[in-house]
Amino acid sequence: MRYLAFLMFSLFPCAVFAQTSNSPQPQVTVQPPSEDVIVGQPAILRIKVLVPTFMPSPPIFPALEQENLLVRLPERASGPVSESVNGATWSGVQRSYRIYPLAPGAIEFDAQDMTVTFADPETNSPTQVSVSLPPIKINAVVPDGARDLSPLIIATGFELEQEVEGPTEMQAGDAVTRRLTARIWGTSPIMIPQLIQNNQDPLLRPYPKEARFTETEDRGILSGQRIDETVYLAQDGGETQLPPVSLQWFNLTTNAVETVDVEAVELKLAAPKPELPSAYTLIRYFVWVAATLVAVWTLMRWMTPRYRSWKAAREQAYRASPEFALAQLRRALHDQDLSAAYSALETWKRRCDDPQGYHGLEACLSKIGSTRYSADNTKKTPDWPGAISALNELVAAPKNRARSLPPLNP
Repeated sequence: MRYLAFLMFSLFPCAVFAQTSNSPQPQVTVQPPSEDVIVGQPAILRIKVLVPTFMPSPPIFPALEQENLLVRLPERASGPVSESVNGATWSGVQRSYRIYPLAPGAIEFDAQDMTVTFADPETNSPTQVSVSLPPIKINAVVPDGARDLSPLIIATGFELEQEVEGPTEMQAGDAVTRRLTARIWGTSPIMIPQLIQNNQDPLLRPYPKEARFTETEDRGILSGQRIDETVYLAQDGGETQLPPVSLQWFNLTTNAVETVDVEAVELKLAAPKPELPSAYTLIRYFVWVAATLVAVWTLMRWMTPRYRSWKAAREQAYRASPEFALAQLRRALHDQDLSAAYSALETWKRRCDDPQGYHGLEACLSKIGSTRYSADNTKKTPDWPGAISALNELVAAPKNRARSLPPLNP
């Protein structure tokens, strides 16, 4: 008898496992939207979990978050349910998700498991199992009238407001703030695109702030606003503008495309005033100027005597040259000074290598002297032009007027 009891006790865990494995398992059903969902509009997706007994702890539902999908849990998203399964009443929990597709196309959820804890029908002990969800697919669409919109804004209401803080006639360094507020009804403000584009104007330096979003929900209908704000700092003089902003959106109430816009902001910028140098800069400039003046004075003091000596030597060499004697001769002929002309001619002859060939000029000077000192009453005019012409011919003649050597074989 003891052996029989021991055998029954050793086989008890297997019997429990077998009963557990054969006992009814939780049932999980998914109810996706039955129709296509418009981008930005809500749709309800329900996941229901039923067990044959009760749940000592709530089931762990999946998050369902993924790209281009906004998931919200409405108030009282989870609640108890009960149904009849094979003639027995099963109890459980149902969770409702409110989903908002943010882009058109098919939205598919990968296979996911959820954990369910329930009381075993026979032992009433907590039993935890993993249940796989069936595949889920939702199709997001765009109304025909909104297919050409970029960016895509689909709502029941949309408006755009502009605020400008600061002067529109600015000095360099002044700042002006542009604030654009977009309010939207019937969808999430996430659908609102960037309102203020990056400014490439060289006259202004932009300092954009991070966009601010505010979202509200009323019975599953989202609304909200987006605020974009940028501070512009004047850099230089001129005229410019903050460009206008225009957005098109599709009105779900009228099924038509509408436009909201704000005007450009005209700005006049004065040229920056020259900055006064600092005391340090002035002192530095003064030191450099003083050092430069000292260097120049030292150089001039050292160079001046040497320059004067060099200049005097050049002057002396020039006065002793044939060129200086020729210049003196020309001046004497131009001034019709016969005595000075004879003196200059003799000096020139001494300084030239070849004192030959001056007979023509000397003859002209002799005629001038005869004419000037003649006792003849006719008073002929001295031929100074002839003397000047003779000098020109003499200067133009070849410089080597030396006699050529006699032939070797006469």
